[in-house]
Amino acid sequence: MRLAWRNPAKKNGTMSSILGVGVTFVVVLLFFLPLDFFENAQGKLYDLSLRIRGSAPVPKGVTIVAIDDRSIAQIGRWPWPRTKVAELINRLSKAGAKIIACDIVFFPSEEEGAAGNDRLLGEATREAGNVLYPFYFTLGKPRGEGKKAEIPPQLTNASLLLFDDPKKFFEFPPLSGIEVFAPIPEICEGAKALGHINILPDPDGKVRCDPLMIEYAGQYYPSFSLQIAAAAMRLTRGDVTVRVGQSVQMGKIKIPTNPQGMMFLNYYGGNQTFPYNSCADVLSGKVPARTFQGKIVLVGVTAAGVSAGAHDFMATPFSNRFPGVEKNAHEVASILQGRFISRPSWAPFMEFGLVLLIGLLLTFFMPGMRPAWQLVVSLAILLALGGTMVWAMVEGMRLKIFFPGLVVVLQYVLATARRTAAPEKESVPETGTTRLSAPAGGPAPVAEPTVRLEAGGPVQKIGRYEILSELGRGAMGVVFKGRDPIIDRLVAIKTIRFDRFYEDREIESLKGRFYKEAQAAGKFTHPNIVTIFDVGEEEGLSYMAMEYVEGESLSKYTSEDHLLPLEEVLTLITKVAEALDFAHQRDIVHRDIKPANLMRTAEGRVKVMDFGIAKLPSSTLTQTGSMLGTPSYMSPEQIDGRQRVDGRSDLFSLGCALYELLSGIKAFQGATLPALIHQITQVVPPAVSTKNPRVPKACDEIIQKALAKNPEERYPRGNEMAGALRKLLQEIRKNPPPNGERKPA
Repeated sequence: MRLAWRNPAKKNGTMSSILGVGVTFVVVLLFFLPLDFFENAQGKLYDLSLRIRGSAPVPKGVTIVAIDDRSIAQIGRWPWPRTKVAELINRLSKAGAKIIACDIVFFPSEEEGAAGNDRLLGEATREAGNVLYPFYFTLGKPRGEGKKAEIPPQLTNASLLLFDDPKKFFEFPPLSGIEVFAPIPEICEGAKALGHINILPDPDGKVRCDPLMIEYAGQYYPSFSLQIAAAAMRLTRGDVTVRVGQSVQMGKIKIPTNPQGMMFLNYYGGNQTFPYNSCADVLSGKVPARTFQGKIVLVGVTAAGVSAGAHDFMATPFSNRFPGVEKNAHEVASILQGRFISRPSWAPFMEFGLVLLIGLLLTFFMPGMRPAWQLVVSLAILLALGGTMVWAMVEGMRLKIFFPGLVVVLQYVLATARRTAAPEKESVPETGTTRLSAPAGGPAPVAEPTVRLEAGGPVQKIGRYEILSELGRGAMGVVFKGRDPIIDRLVAIKTIRFDRFYEDREIESLKGRFYKEAQAAGKFTHPNIVTIFDVGEEEGLSYMAMEYVEGESLSKYTSEDHLLPLEEVLTLITKVAEALDFAHQRDIVHRDIKPANLMRTAEGRVKVMDFGIAKLPSSTLTQTGSMLGTPSYMSPEQIDGRQRVDGRSDLFSLGCALYELLSGIKAFQGATLPALIHQITQVVPPAVSTKNPRVPKACDEIIQKALAKNPEERYPRGNEMAGALRKLLQEIRKNPPPNGERKPA
C-alpha cells in the first residue's frame, strides 16, 4: 500500500518560482520597450541623483548679464531698440570681456532697419570681434522630394567640418532641421561664430541633455554653447572633430555624447548658480568694468513674461523655470572644465544583468524568508541600487537603476500577495481509522488515526520505504520501523506534521531549517551518532529516514530503583560528549540532549538520536494546555531566547542527563513551568553525591561545571568534558567505591 499523499508545499514552492520567473521576464520585456512612462521614471531618478549629489562650485570665468524685470522697468518694454544692445556690446568689449555671447535672435525688422539700428548693432559686433549669436531650427524629418532646403548665406561657414566616419550618420543620425531661422546678415556678418539654440526635452518636459549638432541640408551645425566654448579656447572649425555616435573632440577635450550626438547636461545647481548682473546696471555704469575682464559673458532675457525668440525658459532637474541663458552658461562651463556625464557602453549590459540576477535570486530565495526579512532584503537592495546610482553620478556616469528596482518591488509585492492570498491552513488529510473493541466494562473504544491506504495490499509506504511497524509516538509525529527495498536495509522513519503545530507563515521557513539541519547532520558519520540516510515529504508529511538501532533509550534508567552501574553511566556519557564535540566542530548543535534521545544498544554502546530535527521549536508549543516536550534539560540561554545557542548548550543538557542517570532525580524540577524556568536560570542543584552516596565528589565538580549558568564557565568543548570523565573513570577503577556497585539493571 502507498500513502495517498499529494505535496502542496512543493506545489506552492513551484508556483512561487514560476510566478517569480514570470515577473522577471515581464521586467526584461519592459526593459527593451521605449515607453514614455518608464523614460519619465528614469528621468526622475536621474534628477534625484543630481540633487542628492548637490551643487558644485562654478568657474569664475563665466558670468551672465540678465535682461531682467528691473531692466525692463527702467529701460522699457522688450524688445528694446537694437542700439541698446549695441551700447551693451560696446561697454562689455571695452571692459575686456573675453567672449560676448548674445543669446538673442535678431529677426528682420522694417522699423529697426529703417532707423539704421541694425547697421549700428552690426558695427558694434564687428568692432568687438568676439560676439556670438544664435539661430534655431524647426526640427523634423524632410518629407518626400519637395523643395530642397536652402542654407542662408550667414550660415555658410557655421557648420562642422571634420568627422571620423560620415557614413556612421546612417547608423547614428543626429536631430534634423527642416527650416532655419537665422539673424539678419547685417548684424551677424561680423560675429565670431553662430550656433543653434535648439533643445529637445525628455517626454516629461525636462531638459537633461543638449544636441551638440543638428543636421540641415546635408550640413551639421554646432550648438551655441559648443561654439562659445570653442571661441573661448581659440579653436577654429578645423579643431573640432565629431566621432559619430560617441563624442565630440575639441582640442584636448573629449565631450561624450549619446548616439544622437547629445550631451548630458551636468548642471552645477539651480537658478542663479552663476553670477548675475542686471543689464540696467551694466548700461548705467553701476557694475565695475573689472567684473567682465577676461570673462565669458552671456547676455540673455530672464524677465518674466518676455519672449526673446526661442526657448527662453525651460524645466530642468533643479528648476521648472530655468532661463535659457543660464542653461548655456552651465553647458559652456562644463565643457571648459571637462566636467561631463557619460553613459558608458557597458551600462545597459550591467543594468540588464542586474534585472536578471536580482529577479532570479529573489524568485528562489524570497519565498523562504519571513515577511520582515522580505521587507528588509528588498529595502536593502533598493538602497544599494540607489547608492550605486548616486555614486555613479558623482563619478560622472549615468546608470539607470529603474528596472532593477522595479523587479525588486514586483518580487516583494508578489511575495506579499501570495502570503495574503494563501488559503486557510489545510486540514490534516483524511485518515482511515482502526476501531478498537472495548473490553467488557472498559472505556468506550477510541479511533486511532492511521495512514490512508490505497487498495491492493497490506504494506504501507512513506516515500520508497515500506512501513513494518510503529515504534512510538511523540509530540511532533510518529516513528516507524521501515525497510528500504532498494538495498534491503532496516530504517527508522520519523514523521513530522508541521501543519498541525505551526502557522502557515512559519511552515515554509521551518521546513527550510529542518531540511538544512538534516542535510548537514546527514553529511557526517560517527559511531555514537544515529546516521541520517534521507529526508523527504509526502503530502505535507515531512519525514526523516535514519539508522535503525536495536536497543533502549536511557530514559528507562532514570528512576532511583533502576539505575545503571556508575562506570557504565560515565562511559556512556563520555562517548556522548565525544560525539557532540564531533558535531559541534561541524557547526551542528543538537539542542535537545536528554536521556530519551540517547539510545543504549544491545551491545552496550550509546547512540545520539534526533540530530537534524531538534532545532524545531517544539518545546515552546502547547496543545490542549500541555507542553509539547519538556524544558527540563534546556540551558538558560535556550530559555532566554535572546542569546545565540552553541555547543555549550548541549553540554549543559548533557550535564542534566548525567545528573539524572546517576541519581534518578532531575537536576531541575518545578511544579509549574515558571517555577522550572526559575530553577534552571537561578538555582544551583544539590550535589549529585548527596543523592547517591556511591558517586564520588570529583563527579560533582564535573556536573557543576557542565551546569554553570554562564556558558563561559562551562566546558568550552565536548572533548574537554569527555577528558574529565575519562580521568574520573581511571580514578574509580584504581579506587573502586566501597561495598561495590549496584547490580546492573
